[in-house]
Amino acid sequence: MAQRTTRRPLIGVTAGTRAMMSGAWAGHDAVVVTEHYVRAIRDAGARPVIIAPQDEWTDEEIAELDGLVLTGGTDLDPATWGESALVTDMTPDPERDAFETALYRGARRTGVPVLGICRGLQIIVIAEGGELHRHLPVDVPSHPATGEQPTRVEVGIEAASDLAVALGTRAEVTAFHHQGVRAVAGDLRVVARHDSGLPLAVEAASGSTVLAVQWHPEIDGADGAQVFESLLTAIEHRAATASGPALV
Repeated sequence: MAQRTTRRPLIGVTAGTRAMMSGAWAGHDAVVVTEHYVRAIRDAGARPVIIAPQDEWTDEEIAELDGLVLTGGTDLDPATWGESALVTDMTPDPERDAFETALYRGARRTGVPVLGICRGLQIIVIAEGGELHRHLPVDVPSHPATGEQPTRVEVGIEAASDLAVALGTRAEVTAFHHQGVRAVAGDLRVVARHDSGLPLAVEAASGSTVLAVQWHPEIDGADGAQVFESLLTAIEHRAATASGPALV
């Protein structure tokens, strides 16, 4: 008898590009995403699909994914929301910004659950019409300097949130960010903050599932695994709802 197989959820994982520094292909761009994301998604029981910036995906193509993870990286291009560059900005990647923003909006239209991580949270906030602090901790002096190296910080989490189901109402997480949320807009609500007041997580208030965190759960061990599990839970819920019996 042939063995039955179970299809694992397909999770799109965004990547950037970076010039290779040595070897025969030195100077050529490589598609880059840290292996931590891949491992975390596989450990959660899903199949990661690496997506590099390219021509825009159609809604039909995005709908073939079961979930989307917007990963970390450099600062966003301030021209996207009508601001000028600052000397403190990291070198932006406008092509990646535009591609990930389009992916996010397509996922929202098609109901594909989204998890945003660090830069991914900022993509989501700007896509929804929000604002960013451009230079931490100068903009928020009581916030720790998390832009120099991965830094452990404590976060308070709103009890009535999907994030609290995963982590409880207080957690210690690993942050590594130079910019952060100043204001949210659109369909987003803040569900976690640092004691400085800086928002550290947002969720969608309605519609398809969106969870975004201003830290790096992919390197946070068991606690981080719970964040990825929350994405799988959203995927399972969506599948169960779609396949449920008609009520009329």
